[in-house]
Amino acid sequence: MKLTEEEAARAAVALVDELPAMPHARQLLEPMPKATIELVRSVRERGVARAEAEQMAEYLLQARTALDMDNPSPFDENCSHVVGREWQDIDYRDEGMTWQKQQAIYAPKGVPDFKNTANLRQFFRIESKAPYFQKLYRVKGSAP
Repeated sequence: MKLTEEEAARAAVALVDELPAMPHARQLLEPMPKATIELVRSVRERGVARAEAEQMAEYLLQARTALDMDNPSPFDENCSHVVGREWQDIDYRDEGMTWQKQQAIYAPKGVPDFKNTANLRQFFRIESKAPYFQKLYRVKGSAP
């Protein structure tokens, strides 16, 4: 997450305002603070309904448990990168890829964006089978 001071201030206000009504997001805050911030920002800044963000938080909690990762730390960073976003809102600059190429791969497979739980679930069903995913997170389980 690369937030400007202004974005960070808006995110802090959003967290104070939104988290009391989001019990799953509050649970997600400890194991995945960056993804939680982005879920709350998606409610405030990207048109995601609070109920949908709550369902995504619940799914991320389930996924984290079901995947049973030996290295879960980068999962938060990587989820925060995409959760609650349209493809064009994802910054792939330092990753050697573009949102256009990623969209061309995943949209036909049922991931038109990351703004709802069904799309997030579909993404992780696909992504969790990738060799890099297995190697990076050292997964022992499977995506729900």
